[in-house]
Amino acid sequence: MTEGATGGWFPSDIGTGSAEYLLFCFPHGGGGASAFRHWKAELSPRIEVVPVQLPGRESRFTEPLLTSAEAVVTALLKPLSAHAREPFALFGHSMGALLAYEAAVALTEQGLPPARLFASGHHPPHLPNATPALRGATDQEFAERLADFGGTPAELLDNPVMMDCLMPRLRADFEICETYRHSQRSPIPVPITVFAGREDPAVDVSELGRWGELTTEGAEVHILDGGHFCHVGPNEAGVREILAESLEGTSQR
Repeated sequence: MTEGATGGWFPSDIGTGSAEYLLFCFPHGGGGASAFRHWKAELSPRIEVVPVQLPGRESRFTEPLLTSAEAVVTALLKPLSAHAREPFALFGHSMGALLAYEAAVALTEQGLPPARLFASGHHPPHLPNATPALRGATDQEFAERLADFGGTPAELLDNPVMMDCLMPRLRADFEICETYRHSQRSPIPVPITVFAGREDPAVDVSELGRWGELTTEGAEVHILDGGHFCHVGPNEAGVREILAESLEGTSQR
């Protein structure tokens, strides 16, 4: 399958292996598909990891950035529905969790609900975003907030040339999150598994159970040690194990 067939959103070899399940993975704000490259080798061989590549980053660096969740999902829906063979699931971290949820809603409306939604590092989308907005912030204020979240190497934050290159992408992604407004709709028939760090400055862990209000199939919450990027580092093997157990336990429809 060529990149043209996937629109650049997914790896060109999607669906060519013998895996039984597809796991579409949405990156965090400022991130790209490479964030999930090692998962392809480290998850169960029964699961094919399909990183989602948004416009304006990595292999799609020259393409215009999108600045709203609606724009991303509208552009992604056709290629995603074309390649999402059942059973499949969606995983997203931070901004990616928001996009994965909206994609799950859109797919459900088309009669193609995912077997499971994995949401990491994000508050329930129907609740207000309590994190102070960064629209209009200076580059220095942006860098300081990124340092609070962790996950960005200090040598990158201290490199003006690299930050100048990354700043448009970061601002576009923060705009996606800060301008998002949840629209009233029925809960989706998709079970949700939630991950979050106890020390995450962007998430109130006491509210995470309210992800369950967005589904008819229940929400399972895992509170992990660490901050915003709790799904990687020491917790990563455990997160991958939960992903595999949850997805492999899904009965095929």
